[in-house]
Amino acid sequence: MIRHIVMFSCKQEADRDTIYRGLSVLTQIRHAALLEISYNEKIDQIANDIDIIVYGEFATIEDFRAYKADPIYQQSIDLVRHLRDVRVAADYTVSNATRDVVTA
Repeated sequence: MIRHIVMFSCKQEADRDTIYRGLSVLTQIRHAALLEISYNEKIDQIANDIDIIVYGEFATIEDFRAYKADPIYQQSIDLVRHLRDVRVAADYTVSNATRDVVTA
């Protein structure tokens, strides 16, 4: 399974809902096992620069690639890119993730 996490900040606070709606079209793409779009709750005491999060889970790398190749993905980019400031993405294979304490 591939986990896909993308975090966005808005250039202007007034565009926050427009960005959220633009990202929400991604939920129409059926290649994800799970896809969530959420506002950042900004609970962290140190850094709260991120406004919106996209979280996805994909059964295979092929499903992830098909998600990114879907025309709806480009539609979302066209709606959001000019309004966002920072975009940070991370993808990882769940079976490669550590769930235990690593000792030297």
